[in-house]
Amino acid sequence: MSSARILGQAIIGLAAQTVEIEATISNGLPQLNIVGMSENRAKQSRERVRSAIEHAGFKLPDRRIVINLAPSDVPKEHAGFDLPIALSILIASQQLEAARFNDLCAMGELSLTGEIRAVPGLLIAALACEERGLTLLQASPVQTGRQATLSAGLGIHHLSDLKLPLRSMTALKLDKNEEPTIPRPGLDDIKGQQTAKRALIIAATGGHHLLLFGPPGSGKTMLAKRILGLMAPLTEQEAVEIACIQSVAAGTFPGRMLERPFREVHHSTSAAALIGGGSPPRPGEITLAHLGVLLLDELPEFTHAVLNQLRQPLESGSIDLSRAHYKVRFPAKFQLIAAMNPCPCGWLGSRRPCRCSVEHITRYRNRVSGPILDRIDLQVEVPALDPKIFFREPPMRHQDEHEIAIDQIQQARAFRLQRLQTTPQPDDKYALDPGAKRLLMQAAQTLHFSARAIQKLIRVGRTIADLDCTANISPRHLEEALVLRQT
Repeated sequence: MSSARILGQAIIGLAAQTVEIEATISNGLPQLNIVGMSENRAKQSRERVRSAIEHAGFKLPDRRIVINLAPSDVPKEHAGFDLPIALSILIASQQLEAARFNDLCAMGELSLTGEIRAVPGLLIAALACEERGLTLLQASPVQTGRQATLSAGLGIHHLSDLKLPLRSMTALKLDKNEEPTIPRPGLDDIKGQQTAKRALIIAATGGHHLLLFGPPGSGKTMLAKRILGLMAPLTEQEAVEIACIQSVAAGTFPGRMLERPFREVHHSTSAAALIGGGSPPRPGEITLAHLGVLLLDELPEFTHAVLNQLRQPLESGSIDLSRAHYKVRFPAKFQLIAAMNPCPCGWLGSRRPCRCSVEHITRYRNRVSGPILDRIDLQVEVPALDPKIFFREPPMRHQDEHEIAIDQIQQARAFRLQRLQTTPQPDDKYALDPGAKRLLMQAAQTLHFSARAIQKLIRVGRTIADLDCTANISPRHLEEALVLRQT
C-alpha cells in the first residue's frame, strides 16, 4: 500500500481553512472512492479527475484508490479540490515526486482535458496560505486574469505541466495605479439642485447615509450616481477587502482596476439576495457594496420585510448569517443612498396636480419604517426643476463645479486628519459650542429626536465644520444639519 498527502483550502464565507487530502492505493478491485465531502461533489470530482489524469499523459492506477478530505466536518462546497485530489493520486502512484510539493497548497478545478480552471475564493486561499507560510498552486494567470494572488504563487495551465519543474509565477500586485482612471460623471452636468449637491458633498466627506425625495424627473437617481466620484480613493487594505469579496462572488476580478463598488438594487430583490444566504451562504448586495455605495431607488416599493433587513447592517457594518450547518459573518460597511417619490402618484409639491389623498400619502410613506429613516443621516428634498434653469447657460468659471467640490472635500479630509492627530476627542459632542448645544437641545425637544438622531446630527455638523476647516461645531453648522434632515 502506498499513500500521499497534500493540502487544499476550503472557503467558508470570506475565510479559508486548510484541508488535508490523503490518498491511499491498495490491492483490490479498480475503483476511485472520495470520502470527506458530499456524495454529489465527490461523484462530479471523481469523473473530472479520472478524465484529466488520462488526458494529461499520466496513468490512473488499476487498483483501489481511496481519497480522504480531512477534517470531514468542514464543508467542502467548491470544485477547487480537483487539483489536490489529482496530485495526491499521482504522488501516491509515484508518478510525481512528493518532495516537490512540500509546503504547498493546491486549489483548482480540472476540465475533462486536464486544464486548470480558477475557482471562487482563490484570492482568499492565497492570502491564507501566505499567512501560514505556504505557497498556493493554482491556475495560470492566463486562466485567472487579474485574480492572480497578492503574493507570490505557482501557476500552471494544464495538469501535464506538472511533469516539468514548477516555476514561480510573477506576483501580480493589486496596484490601483496600473491603469488610467476612468472618468466618472461629475456635478457639472446637473442643473440647479444646489441643496442636493451640497448634501452629496457632505455625505461623501463624512460617509453619511442619504435619502433623496422628490417628484419624478427631478434628478434623484442622477444625483445619487454622482457620489462615487466624490468619495476618497481606495487604500491598499480596502482594495484587498473588495478584491476578496469579488473573488468569492464572481470568481474573477474585473478587467479594469479595482474601485469602490456601486450596487443599484431593484425593488423586487429578495431578502436573501440583499443580505446574503443560500447553502453555503453567499454574499448579498450589502456585502458586494462593502466600502462603496448601495443605491435603493424607489425606496417605498421595497417590501417591508426586505427593507427592515438593513437595520442591523446599517449600524454594525456587518451581517451575521446563521444556517443549519453554517455560521458566517460578511462585511457590510456600505454607504446607503436611497431615493423616493413624495406620494404614490409622485407629483406632490410639483407643477402638476397631485391626485393622492392624505390617507394614501401617509400609507405610502409608512412603507419606509421609522427605524430605517432614523438611521439615515441626511434626508433632502429634490424639487422639480424649473425649465428656465434647465435651459440656462452655465456661468463662466475658472474651475468646474465638480473640481471645486473635490478640492473642498480633500481640504476637509486633510483638516480632519490633522485635527484628530493634534486634539483627539472621544466624542464629537464635546466639540459643540454652547450656542450649538442649546440649539440642538431645543430642536430635539421640539421635533422629538431619538438619541440616535441626535448623534447623527452631531456627526453631520462635525462634517460641515470640517468642510469649513473649523475645530468646533457652531450653531450655523447645526442649522445646516437640521435643514438637511427634513423628514
